[in-house]
Amino acid sequence: MTAAKLTLVIAVAVLLLAAGPSPADDAFHYPSWAGGPYDATYTEWWYFNLFDARSGVQAIVSYFVTNPADLYGAGRIQLAAVAYTAQGRVSEVDAYSPEAFTASGQQADVTIGDSSIKVADDGSYRVAGASRDGRLVWDLTYAPQAEPWFAGDRVAVGSQPWEAMSWLVFMPRALVTGRLVVDGRAYAIDAPGYHDHNWGEWIPFDALWNWAQFSDERLALEMGDFIGRPAGVVSVDFGGRRTVFMKGQYWLLHTRWALDGKNGVWYPTESLLIAGDDSRWLWVTIRALGTEPLRGDLPLLLPDLIIYEQTARYDGWLWEKNPQGQWVRASPLSGNGFKEYTARHL
Repeated sequence: MTAAKLTLVIAVAVLLLAAGPSPADDAFHYPSWAGGPYDATYTEWWYFNLFDARSGVQAIVSYFVTNPADLYGAGRIQLAAVAYTAQGRVSEVDAYSPEAFTASGQQADVTIGDSSIKVADDGSYRVAGASRDGRLVWDLTYAPQAEPWFAGDRVAVGSQPWEAMSWLVFMPRALVTGRLVVDGRAYAIDAPGYHDHNWGEWIPFDALWNWAQFSDERLALEMGDFIGRPAGVVSVDFGGRRTVFMKGQYWLLHTRWALDGKNGVWYPTESLLIAGDDSRWLWVTIRALGTEPLRGDLPLLLPDLIIYEQTARYDGWLWEKNPQGQWVRASPLSGNGFKEYTARHL
């Protein structure tokens, strides 16, 4: 990326941050993309997670659509959920017909079959649903506890110039309350969580990524890194100030790997993330705790996409420069979060 392009990307990011996302930004975006030659590749999802330390439960839910107009009869609707408990992991990816999907263009009111996202008048979200086999059932309320931000607006993510993705971190941190049932065991949830939203047009196996997310009462961290591409961002929100590091200002090194014997793919189990500028530096080790491979089930003979959904332990420090120009430790990072790694399965 040239200096001019990097300056433009940063300028756009600054303008988006200054404007501040609205509820409509978390709504369904396909109508504003429709009408082009690549509509069949359009993909959008709303992702939620939670970590309840008291009960030892971590979970993710994703409401997913690709090719919502069902062009060429190739539209796909999926509801994915994974729960990590002391008894093990339970995951399910259920496919639905395009007719089972509805979404609002005004706010994040989304329905897939009997599962849904509903926005309340106070800005909280009710996220409810179940896997078809009944092993996972959730009825959760997400109340935002941190300001939303745009992590990317039509960012180039693939080898083709038309491949672009937008990323909205709508709830960097949320208070999650409600009920989660895993294999008949009910958990009363009162815990921190997270919600983000991606949309755009790209070839799934041509836009592979690393993703990471952690938050506590003081700090929120997000990373979206596109493998082998110039696109990538790391954000740290601490003390009422968000610092965004672009690619070239952060470094991600996978230091340990494991083999997924079933799919024949290596995936990272430990990573080192370093980011810095003239006012802040971040140094954090991310160790995978639980890993669940989710298959994309692409049509025809296309290479399949595998998303390695991982719970993770975060350990590190955020450093800041004080008024005297000295580097001091500002905040530790210590606790559980989430991460993803994507790969092709041929």
